[in-house]
Amino acid sequence: MTFPATFEGFPRACGRPGIRNQLALLSPCGLTTPTTRKIAALLPQAVVISSPYGRGQLGADKQFHDQMFTSFGTHPNIGAAIVLAADSKMRLWLQDNVAASGRLAAGFSLQECGEDSEKLVASAVAVGREFLIELARAKQACCSVEDLILAVECGHSDATSGLAANPLAGELADSLIAAGGAVVIAETIEWLGTQDSLYTRCKSPQIAARLKKLFEARHQLALEAGRDLRIGNPGPQNHEGGITTLQEKSHGAISKGGTSQIAGVLAAGETVPGPGLHLMDTPTLSPESISSMVAGGAQLILFTTGQGNPYGSAVAPTLKLTANPQTAIRLPHQIDFDGSDVFVGARSRQQALPDLSQLMIATCNGMETAAERLQECAEVISRLGPSI
Repeated sequence: MTFPATFEGFPRACGRPGIRNQLALLSPCGLTTPTTRKIAALLPQAVVISSPYGRGQLGADKQFHDQMFTSFGTHPNIGAAIVLAADSKMRLWLQDNVAASGRLAAGFSLQECGEDSEKLVASAVAVGREFLIELARAKQACCSVEDLILAVECGHSDATSGLAANPLAGELADSLIAAGGAVVIAETIEWLGTQDSLYTRCKSPQIAARLKKLFEARHQLALEAGRDLRIGNPGPQNHEGGITTLQEKSHGAISKGGTSQIAGVLAAGETVPGPGLHLMDTPTLSPESISSMVAGGAQLILFTTGQGNPYGSAVAPTLKLTANPQTAIRLPHQIDFDGSDVFVGARSRQQALPDLSQLMIATCNGMETAAERLQECAEVISRLGPSI
């Protein structure tokens, strides 16, 4: 199959093109989260990225929090951002970072509004409406798939995931990589039991060594908390879906990344540096892992699920793929691609791949995903330590 070479995207002054041209409402502190919800109700086209924390964070935890907000505000799919902060210092650093990327940027703080949240709402809504008019004027242009970063996730997996949905996603990943694009997968402990095969796929000994250190660090983190990573994994929903061992789950999980060489191993939220397959070190919870991959620059998510999973990214369109016939029938409003015919043997993965590829390109061109229609989208930033 010849993979599509182009899509209709939104070129940016710097960085990769977007597949959406959204207004982001950035609330980096829990003090402004309720106010941000009010603004979003009056600007329904905007996406909300908020944190219940934002003050009293220390060290790596604060650094990660701030890095994630900057990455969301300057993401390829974001054309403009309004920062809604507790104080002027918090507003300035984030607003300046967004503006430096060439995007429309504005900001308001409770401090500068005299702690009057109604004044902040009125000011932000007025600017937001102007930004939305400006964003609507933007024209899509022909962009190369070499500029695409696809994040592949799996959640609420069952036997159909490992046997059909994830391998089909892997076929798409390999095709995009062969066309010059990039793919990223995450959820580090989901790879347990497959370490040796992953090490042999690394492009260099240095990449393999970094991957080994990630496994050791996650294992040590669990031991310090008195946890055995083998206990509770697979989880109850996995067992219900027919997955019985950690090895079954892990081999199924990594198949969604295809068979390409591993070009890089990244920290959570780290920018995907170039083409090829990249592994990102993240927690296993889908909202955290997806948000980290989006912060790394992924413009599109392919999310495979056995039993259904409503979560989607607020910033990157999230395509849902299932190979479970019952799930496809039960949740047609949630599923974008029904791969159950692959599971039952009615067609091969290679036969299904052109349809999945065309769906991906159509989504890049602007077609709405089920998660976007249902508005079941958010971003979640991991905590790395306590606050003071």
